[in-house]
Amino acid sequence: MDDSLNTTTEATTEMDQVAEVPTEGSQINSETDKWKSLSRANEARWKAASAELEAAMAKSAELEQALADTRRDHALTLADTHLQHAAQQRGMKLPPEAVSKLNMSAFLTEEGTADLDSINEFVSSLGAAAKKPTFAQNVGIGPQGGTDTPPERPVPLDARARR
Repeated sequence: MDDSLNTTTEATTEMDQVAEVPTEGSQINSETDKWKSLSRANEARWKAASAELEAAMAKSAELEQALADTRRDHALTLADTHLQHAAQQRGMKLPPEAVSKLNMSAFLTEEGTADLDSINEFVSSLGAAAKKPTFAQNVGIGPQGGTDTPPERPVPLDARARR
C-alpha cells in the first residue's frame, strides 16, 4: 500500500504542474500571436519586394531589347553609309531605290558592325562606272556620238517643205 500512496502523490504533483500551464499558456499565446503577426508582415514585405523585382527585371529586359534594336539600326545605317561611300569612291552613285531593296544585314559582321570587306566586294562586283565626259558634248555643231538614235526633230520634214 505504501507504493500506491507514492504514485498518487506523484500524480497529484503532475496535476498541479499542469494546472500552472494555462497561466504561462496565455503568455505563449501572446508570443505566438506576436511572431505570427511579424511573420505575416515580413511575408507581405517579401511579396511586395518580389513583385517590384519582377517588374524591374521585365523593364530591364525591355530596355535591353530596345538597346539591341537601336544598335542594330545604327549598324545598318553605318553599313549604308559605307556602301554609299565605297560606291562614290569608284565613281558610282547608287540610287536610293536600289539601296532600299538590298539586304543590309548581309553587310554586318557577327558583332553587329559594318563589314567593310563585304561592302567593297559588293561594290566591285557592280563593275566600273562609265566615265562621263568632262566637257559638254552637245555644243550645237551636230551629232557628237554617244547615242545610236538620231535626235528628235521638233518640226517634221514635210512641214519645212511647205513653207
